[in-house]
Amino acid sequence: MYKVSVVTPFHNVDMDMFQKCADSMRGQTIGFENIEWIIVVHNCKPHYLPLLTKMFKDDNNVIVKELNDGKHSPAPPRNHGMQSVTAPYVGFLDGDDSYTLDCLEVTCREMAETQSQVVTFRREYELEKESLHPHTEKVAWNQTEWRIVMDREHLQQDKMFSGLWAFSTSRLFDVAFLHKYDIKYSEEILWLEDVLYSALCLMKADRVCFLPQFIGYHYFINSGSIVQESKKSVDDLYECFKSAGLILDNLTSLGVDTNDTAQTLYRLLTRYYLVSDLTVEDRRAMSEMARPYLEKFQRLVPSKLHSPEECYMSYHLTCEVLTNPENPTDSPALKEVVNGWLALMEILRNNASTDYGHKYYFEQVETLADYQRQVPMTDNENYKRLIDLQTNIGESGILTTAPTRHYLINAKGDRVPCTESHLQPYMESFATTLKGHHNLLVAIVGPRYQQTNDGCAVESLESVMVKKYMWYWHYAHGKRRAEFSMPDDLFFRTEPRKELRTICRYALLDRDVDQIVALNTQRVADMFDYITAHRAELITEISAIDIHRASEVEAAHTVHDLWPKLERIVAFGAGEFYEATARMKQHTGQTPHNNGYYYTEETIYGHAVADDSDLFETFSSGSFHEYLPLEEHASATVLSTDTTPGAAYQLVVTNNAGLYRYVTDHIVRIQKTQMDKILFTIY
Repeated sequence: MYKVSVVTPFHNVDMDMFQKCADSMRGQTIGFENIEWIIVVHNCKPHYLPLLTKMFKDDNNVIVKELNDGKHSPAPPRNHGMQSVTAPYVGFLDGDDSYTLDCLEVTCREMAETQSQVVTFRREYELEKESLHPHTEKVAWNQTEWRIVMDREHLQQDKMFSGLWAFSTSRLFDVAFLHKYDIKYSEEILWLEDVLYSALCLMKADRVCFLPQFIGYHYFINSGSIVQESKKSVDDLYECFKSAGLILDNLTSLGVDTNDTAQTLYRLLTRYYLVSDLTVEDRRAMSEMARPYLEKFQRLVPSKLHSPEECYMSYHLTCEVLTNPENPTDSPALKEVVNGWLALMEILRNNASTDYGHKYYFEQVETLADYQRQVPMTDNENYKRLIDLQTNIGESGILTTAPTRHYLINAKGDRVPCTESHLQPYMESFATTLKGHHNLLVAIVGPRYQQTNDGCAVESLESVMVKKYMWYWHYAHGKRRAEFSMPDDLFFRTEPRKELRTICRYALLDRDVDQIVALNTQRVADMFDYITAHRAELITEISAIDIHRASEVEAAHTVHDLWPKLERIVAFGAGEFYEATARMKQHTGQTPHNNGYYYTEETIYGHAVADDSDLFETFSSGSFHEYLPLEEHASATVLSTDTTPGAAYQLVVTNNAGLYRYVTDHIVRIQKTQMDKILFTIY
């Protein structure tokens, strides 16, 4: 008899992803032979069933079944698979996810030792793309405990049904218990069917066991999932609203306090509702479907699961949008969100106890208008004395509660403070640019200019980003994220005058480059100018290493002769770099050029919308932005929703590094405003 059964619904899963799933099953420490694995091939393309049948032809413990019912939910294949279960315990594993290797051994042991009908464990996650939202199951349980066991008379609902609690895949269930109460996935619910299933099990079980410390599930979050896909068809969105009502009605009948869950569900639905193409009649119908549940909302209490901003927005934004079908974007809360309220409030909350926060009463700010009224605009002249206290004396707590880690030197030679949280989005975007490519990275990483008395290095943004990438971001799970033409250690050379020659030599040696990356086109143009001016010397040096490659370089007439696989160049080349971009293109010809990210020391303001385009779009980078009109004597800023297409503005930044309403030298021209972003060019 098998010790445990696992049911996997399989719908057109990428076979590389499924191989990882299968490897995790074969590697289970409980022994693969002790597992009954039931895979239900659900509404798949025809080639999948033969592939899986062949894959497991020698595995008597694997049952591959087929179900073609035209339904778009994992509920039917899970129910179908349950009909074949013979083991005492069952788990549900999605085909693009995996178990950690000791998952089934540990959970079966805990199930037996505690005599529970449900064991819940933790799930780690992996994002397909950094831009996806990590829907992860944080908990209110005491995580210093290995095991928490409750019986039905002593359920702690405030911990059981808070946050994203409802994943059935990170649970193991007693099969006899499921049969006793005839618990199945509802096939009427086509969105978030896990919620009701998990609640039924938790509320009917005699005993449930939580393992706050045990990570047993690897959750792959892909862009095609029903939760991640924000823009939905009208029919699909109707089904989502219908499903939310069914879930909440059933939870209420079970005796579950639904306030937290209801706000979580309708927060997601609000996002879908705003970006999907709906008629006024559709919006009215969905508003009526939601109204009975919205009327029961009570403001959530801030906790580790819900920040004060999330509590405010879950209550106000959802209700304002969904109860105004004629003009849902006229919500005051939505306008605050679009204009950056969430980012600003997090910055102010984190830094309210600083000297600057006390002076300007950060804790009293509730709206963007409050902030603009209470905190004056400032510039480097105002900050210089405060920064001197940090750098010369070693003071802290003036601007941020988090320690300053670097001072970045801008084009004017001013020192701009930088904390780890400020640098995080820079590193994420830089890593995304490099990931999966064979890169020619043209970057000069010189020595730090000095060490300050608060323990910080004074360096260029380029130097800090490349160093931190190589130190902390280059490897993930023991594998390289990207390849480079130059050995990693050479990026730490301390003689910048020699570094460009080294970059050029290794670049010419490497015929496999598929992407050239630099923070700006000046670097790329300088590299090509150097190669042109020192071509003979470089070929001589290459000859001593690879005579065949030296011959290729000598015969090359175009950039694609040098690097046949080259796909694009990613380097900021707008604004002050237009001239450098033109100089670069004399060497690169028609090679696609992407302006990449608009990096400044104070903020990342946006990224290019496409190759060979000077148009940029804003994105969330953790900073808050205002816009100062270029009109003479302009003294008041406007917010993003109030900018005028065609007009130019000076950027005013509030960031995680301690700059508050800081007037920068960066000027942008607004081209178009959309609900969630601005399209702009560099002035």
